[in-house]
Amino acid sequence: MCFLVWLVQLYRIGRVGYAMGMKSIEIPLLFVGGGTMAHAIIAGAQKFGVLSGERVGVLDPSAERRGMFDRGFESAQGAFEWLESVGRGGYGIVLAVKPQMLGAAVEPLRPFVEGSGVPPVVISILAGTRSGQVFEAFGGGVFGGRVVRVMPNTPAQIGMGMAAVAASETSTDEDLELAERLMGAVGETVRIDEPMMDAFTAVAGSGPAYVFYLAEAMTKAAVSLGFDEGLARKIVEQTVVGSAALLGESDDDAAVLRAKVTSKNGTTHAATTALDGLGVMDAFAAALTAARDRGIELSEEG
Repeated sequence: MCFLVWLVQLYRIGRVGYAMGMKSIEIPLLFVGGGTMAHAIIAGAQKFGVLSGERVGVLDPSAERRGMFDRGFESAQGAFEWLESVGRGGYGIVLAVKPQMLGAAVEPLRPFVEGSGVPPVVISILAGTRSGQVFEAFGGGVFGGRVVRVMPNTPAQIGMGMAAVAASETSTDEDLELAERLMGAVGETVRIDEPMMDAFTAVAGSGPAYVFYLAEAMTKAAVSLGFDEGLARKIVEQTVVGSAALLGESDDDAAVLRAKVTSKNGTTHAATTALDGLGVMDAFAAALTAARDRGIELSEEG
């Protein structure tokens, strides 16, 4: 796995150069939820100077999670007392809880948001949750704030994420730029229309699981061919990581790169022909469509 470490370090060097050119976020941000993704975003944003430690707080009921941050709050009151002391020019709220927790997470915030007299920008990373649902959870028109919807993926944990940023009816270009600066510290960002967010979630949000699924399948197959499990895992992981790095560095797309290593009637041709015979390409299309449709269902259930 030495190559993986080197690859991540090389990528992060590039990220440093990119992030150092980004404007820092001036308003304080209150993260509601201190889970793995919140931790990854905060750590990356602080590392690259996009967000200073004095301007980030985390509201979480878990003492263990709060202990992972410099400024953790157990109650909404404590969090907003801090915001009032540092956010006279505005503030942001980053919703980083499970989608089904939206109502419970926002309810204790509402009286403080309404009483602050300063409409916040709300960045939501809740899967399958439309910006309008977030807006209504905060009280609709009474809320007065702006909502930006963001969908990150788990490689953000190592600074190699892919995130989509979508505007809502209430957000401004400045709000979108703020979300892009925040997520740009832990990977790449693209700006899309919100109706495409479920499709993005199917491709990129769930995407790491497909790669892990492939690696799992290849490892099991390698064991069936006679390798012991440890050696099979090493071979497969290096192959997946190296291939991903080549894809990222090459000007060629995946189809061209695949063709370059597929000699007619050779071993790779035999493998890809077997995959085609099993309908693997169509299966992936069906899988991503199912993921997209489930995202739509979840948003409608909410």
